[in-house]
Amino acid sequence: MRAILRRGLANFEEIGAGIGFLLIIGLVTFTIVNRYVLQRSGVWAPELAVMIFAWVVFLGASAASKRDMHISIDVLVRHLGPRAQAMIRIFGDVVLVLFLAYVTYLSVKITISSHSRVSPVLRIPFSYVYGSAALGFGLMLIRRSIGLMQSLREARSQMP
Repeated sequence: MRAILRRGLANFEEIGAGIGFLLIIGLVTFTIVNRYVLQRSGVWAPELAVMIFAWVVFLGASAASKRDMHISIDVLVRHLGPRAQAMIRIFGDVVLVLFLAYVTYLSVKITISSHSRVSPVLRIPFSYVYGSAALGFGLMLIRRSIGLMQSLREARSQMP
């Protein structure tokens, strides 16, 4: 049981994004059937699908970051020595951690400030939508900070 829970927490982003994606498919299918087959309107379903889509995007971005799947152009860096590669990697990680800290701060700020603004149909506070950005960027910040610390440790251990 613990192994399942540990695996679930380790793959939190992938599981959340997958469930969200399935919900979006279900909601879009419901909307199509409701509109064209049953000739009824279900205006709440597209709004909910868009809200869930925000969660899928930011959880998916966090999952991609966790697995180092974001685009990286290292054509020039590959031709440098190991020490220069390590320094460039650390510099890139520092810049990325600073950027992620800033956008996490901004996304938390907009999440808090948007709680009184509600969606037109479901009347759900937009803070639940913007919370996806805060969580996604926050998870990326944590993981990239851990990666930066590991890179610094490795660089220190290689120093004479």
